[in-house]
Amino acid sequence: MDSGRYLPTSLYSRYAVKLLGVSMLITAVIVASGTAIAYQVSDRVTEEQLQSVEANAELEAESLARWFEGEQASIRLLSAHNGIDPSNQTMTNETISSELRRAPDELVGLHVVERAPAQPSNGTTERIVASTDSIVGEELAATNIDWGENADGDEVLFQFDGREDILVSWVYLDEGNMSVAIASPTRDGEHVLIGEYHPSTRIANATEEFDGENTVVLGGVSSYVMFEANRPNEFRPYKGESTVTEVESRINSRENQFAPINGSELGETEVRGYHSVPSDGVNWVVVKEVPRSNALAVTSRIQTYLGGLIGLMFLGFLLLSWMIQYGPINTIERLSRQADAIASGDLNVEIENGNRADEVGQLQRSLFKTKSYIEAITDQAEKISRRQFDDEAVEENIPGPVGDSMVAMRDDLEQFIAERELREQRLEVFNRVLRHNLRNRLDVIDSHAEQLAEETDSDHAQAVLSATDRLAEIGTRARQIDRLMTREPKRARVDLTTVLRDLLVEIDAEGVIVETDLPPAAVLRTDEETLRATLVSPLENAVRYTDSMVTISVESTERGYSVVISDDGPGIPTTELDSLAAGTETDLRHSRGLGLWQLKWGVDALNGELSFEDETETTVRIELPDLGAEDSEGEQP
Repeated sequence: MDSGRYLPTSLYSRYAVKLLGVSMLITAVIVASGTAIAYQVSDRVTEEQLQSVEANAELEAESLARWFEGEQASIRLLSAHNGIDPSNQTMTNETISSELRRAPDELVGLHVVERAPAQPSNGTTERIVASTDSIVGEELAATNIDWGENADGDEVLFQFDGREDILVSWVYLDEGNMSVAIASPTRDGEHVLIGEYHPSTRIANATEEFDGENTVVLGGVSSYVMFEANRPNEFRPYKGESTVTEVESRINSRENQFAPINGSELGETEVRGYHSVPSDGVNWVVVKEVPRSNALAVTSRIQTYLGGLIGLMFLGFLLLSWMIQYGPINTIERLSRQADAIASGDLNVEIENGNRADEVGQLQRSLFKTKSYIEAITDQAEKISRRQFDDEAVEENIPGPVGDSMVAMRDDLEQFIAERELREQRLEVFNRVLRHNLRNRLDVIDSHAEQLAEETDSDHAQAVLSATDRLAEIGTRARQIDRLMTREPKRARVDLTTVLRDLLVEIDAEGVIVETDLPPAAVLRTDEETLRATLVSPLENAVRYTDSMVTISVESTERGYSVVISDDGPGIPTTELDSLAAGTETDLRHSRGLGLWQLKWGVDALNGELSFEDETETTVRIELPDLGAEDSEGEQP
């Protein structure tokens, strides 16, 4: 497809612009493709990072479940300890105090309470018989433990189905700490061992997969915060009253508070992964919060790397375009200008015969050789034109058809010049001899004819005199033409009006009416002698061959002046005009034919134009240019 039909010349004519356009197009494609890939990669990495945060939440939930189930087992095992005997309060207190000291930090208190009576109990009125706190003898309500509701929404009764049964409380606030309690019946079946825990202590030591990661445990009923690693314990909405996150919405919308949920969400400032704690005793949901900048750091790095790569590729294309523009393209443009100069005939332009090894260097060397080839041809042609056939340049071998043509031209020109010189020599001898002998013999004939005319009344003598006069006139005309064509022209300011008036005075116009329409002055730069020799012929012929009247006028033209000479004579013979137009000559019957040639050659020597009109009268029109004006325009006469 021709791009020039659709693009401005300033664009499609410059390779650098094309290259830049292609580079920008490629860059645009790369940017578009890279952006699409970056988005795809970003989406994929973001998804993977969300899954990673969710997986971390799952691991933390499972760890919390294993810990809590372990603590349930520990309380169940401890409730069967031989050292726990409510009848021996001192031994029981020592036992639970000793176990508390050996227990992890999450366990903050142990209590032994009496079993509830047969009637239903919510776990608040049972009397404490042994405790690691100073609350022995008080009711269980002193601990702030809330046993909550079951899955059906009913209040949990402080009852046990058997020796192995476990009861887990709701999370409650105890002296500024979010706490949970585990209860198990003792060996005697009449008392219950209760352990109080602060899970926030464990949450504070949760594993962190990402920098700035925070662990939060939400309640399975209210979605309120129960435990948080990086904030003080307080029972509050997760993100405030006005904000409901995805995890909160899922907690609040499930029909069964113990139904497991898991997932992840992308917030404005953080990434959240959540997972239910897989334990029958609790309905908690572990949430892992990671700053978005940290969680998606890989995505950001990928986007940065891809952006940097795209930028580097764009800079690379720009650098490549710059290198091509200021390297080979500039060189090619310079070579193009040099080639144009050579094509215009300027062989003075300098072309480096460089040592570059690439294609541009090859082009440079080829143009250098081409210039040298043309210089050799030009030099040889110049020497041949000056006939310097012995010059070394003429002897130089020029390869190819051009060289063959130069050899043939040299040989033909040498032969032509030799033949012309020989012919000119013969013509010069013939001209000199004939003119001298012709004039001498004509003088002799004329003398004898005059003598005969005086002695006799015969018309023969007059015929001889007339013939000799015509021959003498032809000879004189020939000498004028020879002088006209062989002399060097001398240009000067000439008044055409003055020249015509002088010629009319010199010509014998007796019996002829001559009318003139001449300007006061008609000055032009020309060769005066050639001008006079040129104009005298048509003036003499007009006066000689007119019936009664000759008209002469001068008109101004763009190039100079036009001389118009008209007469009412019989007109110029067609044969003479035809021979003049064809550039050949027939046998001259009178001097008029030679005068026409004198006129034509003179007009040509003056760079003028000659035309004839022969309708009602014979008209000769001579266009004469101002040769000074032609020189000022850079033209040669």
